[in-house]
Amino acid sequence: MLKDKKHIIAIFSVIIIIIFIGVIAGIFFSPESFGKYGHYRWNANNENASLKMVNQNINTCKECHESIYQLHEKDAHYSVPCVDCHGAGNLHVEFHKSGDSTNISAKQLAVMPKEFDFEGCLYCHRKLKARPADFPQVNQEEHYKFLHITDSKTKCIECHNPHEPIFLLTDVKQSRIHPIINRCTECHSKNPEKSFKEVSDHPAIFECKDCHKEVVNDFNQKPHHKYIDCRTCHLYHKENETTGRIYKNGNAKFCLLCHEKKPFKDEKYPPKIDWPSHIGNLSILQKSDEKICLSCHSEQIHKMDLKVKENPHPKNWRPEHKDFAKEKPEMCKRCHTTNECASCHLKNKPQTHNDSWLKGHSIAGEKNKTSCDFCHKQNSCNSCHKVVMPHPKGFDELHKEVVSQKGREVCMKCHKENFCGQCH
Repeated sequence: MLKDKKHIIAIFSVIIIIIFIGVIAGIFFSPESFGKYGHYRWNANNENASLKMVNQNINTCKECHESIYQLHEKDAHYSVPCVDCHGAGNLHVEFHKSGDSTNISAKQLAVMPKEFDFEGCLYCHRKLKARPADFPQVNQEEHYKFLHITDSKTKCIECHNPHEPIFLLTDVKQSRIHPIINRCTECHSKNPEKSFKEVSDHPAIFECKDCHKEVVNDFNQKPHHKYIDCRTCHLYHKENETTGRIYKNGNAKFCLLCHEKKPFKDEKYPPKIDWPSHIGNLSILQKSDEKICLSCHSEQIHKMDLKVKENPHPKNWRPEHKDFAKEKPEMCKRCHTTNECASCHLKNKPQTHNDSWLKGHSIAGEKNKTSCDFCHKQNSCNSCHKVVMPHPKGFDELHKEVVSQKGREVCMKCHKENFCGQCH
């Protein structure tokens, strides 16, 4: 035992006094409403809500810039807010809504930046390995070389309008839903020499010629195929793991991105024209004539139907489509996703799904699992059975581990009590 405990008592006394002072200070100096609904100051919510808005909502910009708003909403930048390029617009909005044009200092502060430099665009679009391969990105040097741009200081806005960067004719949100498209370079650093079909166990890759063989073959006979591929013009925007939207664009402005003669471009290649003198006068280019390039040059690109078809199916297709889908489900999947089927069929279950369906569904699933996949996800079987379904090869030898881990109740969902006795 210690003979002298005074120093220990002194140390602990000091610690207790400090804790006591801290508790008292916490009671007197804690902000009002702290801890009322959790370990934070509740009043801070109302205080933050009362602060003046700095970053302006796009709908605020719309009040004065309606025409620009319409361009922005229909093109590929529709999800990019105005503040990302122009900065916070609070002083700009304040000045113009106040109506006081005599305040010179406020007027100067209200001016928003309009100049677009390289970093402003490349901040999002610079080619980086860390970015998803399907996100639009460019290597500035390669991009300018491809377009034969001779002046490396040329700004992006010389060709692209930030409010409608690819000059879509129709709203991007209404572009055609298309099955997933993957490029080899999304996994490989460069295009492999072999076809994926030559590599054993390689995942299948959707190719344009799988559905559009005639168009692709025709395109391969035309000048463009030596320099560009389908997705150079038919840009693709991935929305989820199975589908995306493909832009079937034919706007003359889109063609001019490559073919308009400008001082910073090489004169020889690609073929360039003076615009609008090439067509006589810009005044003849009405809204209905925005595809004016295609009206003369479509044969130089590939076979195309310039008449838009609203629906390729016959009028009585909805009640008749189920028979076709049973026989050729893969044909439907070329354009439609299982989500589209589920949007109708999950509301009204198929007639086969009656009270006795659970007992017999495994037999139907073995015969035609594709029909199940129309509505059910891949892991839907596992989520219910709590074990891999259907059982993989060699499961007989492994099943005892499943029973020991998850119990016999998992097996009894499908098998009867005497099932085990057949072997054991």
